[in-house]
Amino acid sequence: MLALINLGLAAGLVMQLDATEVVAGQSVGLTLQLSDAFVARPPSIPATEGATVRFVTQARARQMMNFDVTETQTFRYDVTATSPGDYQIGPLTVDTPGGELRADGITLHVAAPDTSGVDGLVAELGDGVAWVGEVLVYHLEFKTRQSLINARWGPPDSPLLMAEPGVEPVTAEYRLGAAAGAVSVAELWYPFRVIAAGVTTVDAGTLLAQVAVQRRRGGSRDPFFRDLPGFTDTENQTVVSNSLRLQLKALPAGRPAGFSGLVGSFELSSAPLPASIDVGDTLTVDVLLAGEGAVAGASLPPWPSDGYRVYDDIPTLSAKLSDGKLAGSARFRRAVVPERPGTLSLPPVRMSWFDPESGEYVERELALRSVEVGGAASAASVEAYGAPGAAGTAVAALGDDILPVRTNVSLTGGSPPWLGWLLALPGAGLLAVQGVGRIRGAFQRKVQERTFGFDDLPDDLEGRLAGLERIFRDEAGRRLGRPPPEIKRDDVATLGEEAIVIYRELDLARYRGGIGLPEVRVRAWMGAK
Repeated sequence: MLALINLGLAAGLVMQLDATEVVAGQSVGLTLQLSDAFVARPPSIPATEGATVRFVTQARARQMMNFDVTETQTFRYDVTATSPGDYQIGPLTVDTPGGELRADGITLHVAAPDTSGVDGLVAELGDGVAWVGEVLVYHLEFKTRQSLINARWGPPDSPLLMAEPGVEPVTAEYRLGAAAGAVSVAELWYPFRVIAAGVTTVDAGTLLAQVAVQRRRGGSRDPFFRDLPGFTDTENQTVVSNSLRLQLKALPAGRPAGFSGLVGSFELSSAPLPASIDVGDTLTVDVLLAGEGAVAGASLPPWPSDGYRVYDDIPTLSAKLSDGKLAGSARFRRAVVPERPGTLSLPPVRMSWFDPESGEYVERELALRSVEVGGAASAASVEAYGAPGAAGTAVAALGDDILPVRTNVSLTGGSPPWLGWLLALPGAGLLAVQGVGRIRGAFQRKVQERTFGFDDLPDDLEGRLAGLERIFRDEAGRRLGRPPPEIKRDDVATLGEEAIVIYRELDLARYRGGIGLPEVRVRAWMGAK
């Protein structure tokens, strides 16, 4: 289930089928994804005799997180088996420049086609009992011996059910059997969430089916032109399914502390933590909640700030229909910045949900390993940067270094008036030159800012943060002679202490929703070349 939830979470090679149970003659999609690896050609996927694997398309994507770039390569295949049985797809080994990657094999169960119920629309929705908050997948199946051209579905309405937000319905159309007795099949899977308790009747679903009919010649159907393109007409048929009776129950008493309303069957896991870091560095706690059910509203419990600062990123939620069920995942990233050396013992991650299969609440606790923190103690915070004494000296403290400007200078004594004008001309010229220099400097700085994109930064915090990160990475890439997306933390450290401070502030600002932008530092760093 974890592999089906989110391919992007696995490093290396992952292979998955869109469905593990099909009927003979039906094709099913297969996805192969490589993370942080690259191959020039689509890998050849082995299969047992009786099943064929055909390459369809491929795509590449890049994602930047905490200045680290993850690149994925995704390949899509179609798997088809013409006779019933269990077929083994894989295992698969792929040679990459970084080493050999391996994916385990998958078993595909192929059932015999059921041609009963032809020209009928059948609806299914669980076992007739559900809980408030549970997501039910409504299934419609239509079979016809005619050639199906198009299908337009009409799911039912119910006052106690609502369509699950953010989850797209899934449809499938295929043919079963030999050409003479072939059956066209169309299916729909539609997710509904239970929003209230009670007993309800789910109305019938509908289907507007467009089928092919023979073109008439001379007032009768001509079988010679029946299967030729352009020689068929279409006919619309409306079919109605059976209605369904549901008993919907409220969640029982005894909810655990911190229960956020999750209903389903889930597993809790986390990415491994490093053995050690330094004071002021960012430690990312990466937690994954995955399983069957909707994950909207899930959140990590708060932690006390005991020798470290905590910043939460916005969770990454995913939900899709797979094998007639709703597979959901929530990925949480919590940044922890230690402020003193020693052993950093993080609290466990505790989460709870209601399991509709057992009818009971489930509580899980995920222990995190301790991390050794090196370096000197520091109580600096984002707010301290830029304050007088932290990022520079207050302007008032420079008063003794600024010479006064006299505006009432006059020449006295027995000097003739023309001598005063003569002596004043060089001074006026010098002031003019200085003024032109200041104007030119200000103009050059303005042009420089415009070139770097400071004037184009939006007013909202998130947009301004993204713009500052882009400007900083572009300039760092120019100085290092490397493409900006490839620059990592160690590369930034070679540019000096100020560059690594800006890196940390941008990192902290991201976890604070854009608060504490180091724009002044970035501007100063850009001008000190």
